Amino acid sequence: MRQKKPYSRRDLLKMTGYGFAAALIPAAIADISADRLVIERHELKLPNWDANGFKVAVVSDLHANTQSMADRSARAIEMALVEKPDVLVMPGDFLNNSDEKSLALLREALAPLAYASCPVISTMGNHDYWARRPHKIVDILEKRTQLLRNEVQEVSGVTIAGIDDALANRHDVGFLKPNRHSKSLLALLHEPDFVKDVPDHLSLQISGHSHGGQICLPTGTALHTPYGAKKYIAGFYEDAKVPLYVTRGVGTTGSDWRLFCLPEVSILTLTAA
Repeated sequence: MRQKKPYSRRDLLKMTGYGFAAALIPAAIADISADRLVIERHELKLPNWDANGFKVAVVSDLHANTQSMADRSARAIEMALVEKPDVLVMPGDFLNNSDEKSLALLREALAPLAYASCPVISTMGNHDYWARRPHKIVDILEKRTQLLRNEVQEVSGVTIAGIDDALANRHDVGFLKPNRHSKSLLALLHEPDFVKDVPDHLSLQISGHSHGGQICLPTGTALHTPYGAKKYIAGFYEDAKVPLYVTRGVGTTGSDWRLFCLPEVSILTLTAA
């Protein structure tokens, strides 16, 4: 039998280099994807809706914790406003921290809202409440948006309900009584899986929280999602308890990486089924 020639130092260096390059490819893709915002446009047909053509822009999960993420968030808001929606909704997770630097970054991220020609409605997310001083985040949101915490706001014949965060045990859907609001009743609730708790007469729930998985296989299958987004991860679920749209959101948690899961600004045009 012919004896195998031992690898030379050069061969070993080559193999090490190839292995290192292969390991970097997913990281490089993820790093690019984390900042590569896309617009997802969908026409959603809803069985309980009479405000045909109502356009909703969704910008969620900013996590504006660093300068790059604050800049990305501001760009996402600008992209949403260019679409001239009837309303811009922002369903939670603006920050992970509430130190002065993070609060200043959130103000930068929300600066484009000064030019909004439509109502801007927000709700809180779990990370907003888990920040050390959530009241500081509330103060900023109340100055720049209509912050709803188990409350409603009427916009052009559509009732928009802001349900407070479920993981923080702040959600209470008792204010959503039948026949009290418009037929076209849109709810914001940060965690999508809690659609199980909302009343049947809602027209649509819009959620974030999942980041679409953030790190996915090439097929788009999420490797992990947080509690509250195990069943509903991304896209439109017309067969949920009520129709549900889950946005992949703008920001990230952990490392600022995304893999096969681009950040999105969602533009939803709502019509009757």
